[in-house]
Amino acid sequence: MAMEQVNGNGPEEPIDTPEVSRSEHFAALLEAGLPQNVAEKLDELYVAGECVCVCLVAHSDLDERALEALKEFNEEGALQVLVQFKESDLSHVQNKSAFLCGVMKTYRQREKQGTKVSDSTKGPDEAKIKELLDRTDYTLDVTTGQRKYGGPPPEPVYSGAQPNVGTEIFIGKIPRDLFEDELVPLFEKAGPIWDLRLMMDPLKGLSDVILYHQPDDKKKNRGFCFLEYEDHKTTRGVAPWWSVERMQL
Repeated sequence: MAMEQVNGNGPEEPIDTPEVSRSEHFAALLEAGLPQNVAEKLDELYVAGECVCVCLVAHSDLDERALEALKEFNEEGALQVLVQFKESDLSHVQNKSAFLCGVMKTYRQREKQGTKVSDSTKGPDEAKIKELLDRTDYTLDVTTGQRKYGGPPPEPVYSGAQPNVGTEIFIGKIPRDLFEDELVPLFEKAGPIWDLRLMMDPLKGLSDVILYHQPDDKKKNRGFCFLEYEDHKTTRGVAPWWSVERMQL
């Protein structure tokens, strides 16, 4: 609480200053060797993640490897990485440590190439994605390299063995701002989907970073996906009705 002197005379009046809320893990972040400002930024994500209405990150989501990698950045770079991490949609990310490491690798590669790491444009409509998942009861797992819908599908849809070779289709020329909420209803017309893997910029996996010449946008897909159906008959039946403009098998 601060004190303020009124008109230079008389007693000072107290001024309420808002207290910054810290999680119980803040001290551990400092002890781990993170700079003060970086620890504060990361702890903000922890605190926000404690709110049931926000899906960010908990202390248990990030392992020692991710924190050690973050310490290798200078303070400005680490803060920018955390901003990118915070702005990503983490609601379907199962391995947040790997995802953060992917963000860090992307940042380093773009920094080396002199590519500006800028804010991304609009990503998928999360309300529509949630509506789709509620309807189908499929899972969605998001990594830095792909968005995987299904695989396997829920038991009410399919409870047999994993499909054999020959049930997967490559689909290209997908508009880069199209996501599962529009793709799945289209692909369902042919039959039940085993899984749909929509490939994303800017990474392909976490061990080897590959940049493409549509930079700047971690919220756009790379224009292609792999679609797997439950049997060969359904797969063979896709081509006759396929007539979506700008997409191709």
